[in-house]
Amino acid sequence: MEVAKPGFSEEQSLLRQGYRLIAGVDEVGRGALAGPVTAAAVILPHPCPFPWAELVRDSKLLTPSQRQGLARHIEAQATAVSVAMVEADYIDKVGIARASLEAMQRAVAGLNPTPQYLLIDYLKLPQMGLPQKGLRDGDSLCFSIACASIMAKVARDQRMTELDRLYPGYGLASHKGYGTAQHLACLRRLGPCPVHRRSFAPVREVLTPLKLGAHGERLATEYLRQRGFSIRETNFRSPEGEIDIVAQKGELVVFVEVRTRQSKAFGTPEESITRAKKARLVASAQAYIQSHPDLPPACRIDVLAIDMRRGRPARIELIENAVQL
Repeated sequence: MEVAKPGFSEEQSLLRQGYRLIAGVDEVGRGALAGPVTAAAVILPHPCPFPWAELVRDSKLLTPSQRQGLARHIEAQATAVSVAMVEADYIDKVGIARASLEAMQRAVAGLNPTPQYLLIDYLKLPQMGLPQKGLRDGDSLCFSIACASIMAKVARDQRMTELDRLYPGYGLASHKGYGTAQHLACLRRLGPCPVHRRSFAPVREVLTPLKLGAHGERLATEYLRQRGFSIRETNFRSPEGEIDIVAQKGELVVFVEVRTRQSKAFGTPEESITRAKKARLVASAQAYIQSHPDLPPACRIDVLAIDMRRGRPARIELIENAVQL
């Protein structure tokens, strides 16, 4: 089934009313878990007799190469183009609805010349003080809005590719911050990076246990110091795995696995260490020993279990030789 092309009916109606500087406005990235929400505003000459105009569609229906090619044409032949981004930290502060509106307002404010009329995908921007119309499915039906959607999408995709280089491991360049299975798996494995939207439920759900774990490790460090241990290192990482705390007391070195729980629904903290986890702890401890030839010969692996059920003080227990080294 052939997809209908965005048309010029809205622009033609406005031209008959005497408007000449008509801006299409759209935003992208509203539902992503990471990166900015991005808006674009585009003023095109009318009529628009360019051969590439036949290829314009809602940006979601185009391939990346098609969008990039059309964006170059739009940039070259539009009367004005403006793109604006609102970053993840501000989205978390004000909410995605307000952030999306602000991105569109900034894009419109960046146009030179100032538009006489706004055609906006679905929404309205009363704060702009300009005549305007919000169109349901505007990016599919209205040519000017479709062009704005292309410019916004290309700009945001480029930004996500740049962010992928800054924060590798999440695949931001491929899924562009949306909640794909790959992205969620990376998020669970690595935790959020600075451009993740912490107010969004999938990120918040990952962040909560990370905060709990970090708090548990702070309690564990203090507990060990109070009992005469010095802390050699925290969060030691090797190809084999991670050790939460490496502590020393006299001629004894202890590799400490911190286990924190708020509920016994899945067993006690010490019961949550699987056979595979024990093997990784042993391998990580051996990697640490090999990389530190000055260590005393006496070493062991302990589990420090922290029960942090609400309404009661934290229960902390050091289980010595919990894993045989």
